[in-house]
Amino acid sequence: MLTSRTVTTTGHGRVSLPRTSAVVRVGAAHQAGTLADALAGAESGRAAVVDVARRHVDAAAVSSRSLDVWPAHDTPGFEARHTLAIRCADPQVAARVVQELADEVGDRLRLDGVTLAAVPTEDDVRTARERAFADARQRAVHLAELAGTALGSVVSLAEGATSTGGGPGPLGLAAKTDAALEPGEEDLTATVTVVWELG
Repeated sequence: MLTSRTVTTTGHGRVSLPRTSAVVRVGAAHQAGTLADALAGAESGRAAVVDVARRHVDAAAVSSRSLDVWPAHDTPGFEARHTLAIRCADPQVAARVVQELADEVGDRLRLDGVTLAAVPTEDDVRTARERAFADARQRAVHLAELAGTALGSVVSLAEGATSTGGGPGPLGLAAKTDAALEPGEEDLTATVTVVWELG
């Protein structure tokens, strides 16, 4: 139990960062009268997607997310879908990948969307944390003044999770050529909670 008078404040720090990376989420789908033919068509589409993607990104940046098969709704048979994610170094690369996929994979392509994100550095995290602490101190100084006393030393300090957000969400794109992406920015935020002594 604290024996001295204290005040507790929570501060928030924010750094705006450009969104410099992108993930393209696509599926290769095929409908056929038999399960084997549906799977074969989806596999052919997957191979075409991977061929396009690897012209622009490393092999490790292309990953399968799921392989699903279900009865076709409108005609007898089955539909199979192989879903993949393509991690791109920047939005311009993602736009080129989307355009080539639309041009070359054709009707088998299911384009689920593109997610853009910032890539914070350690310096960005430090800056957000420093701004959060300064915000907490400014709040504490004001509260101490309102109480007619002075702010003392720090008794305890706790950091909340840093997070990015605040920018637009995933972009849904129809399968078409001439795709263009506007990167924009998103915020990196940090939170600290500080307990201060009161003089």
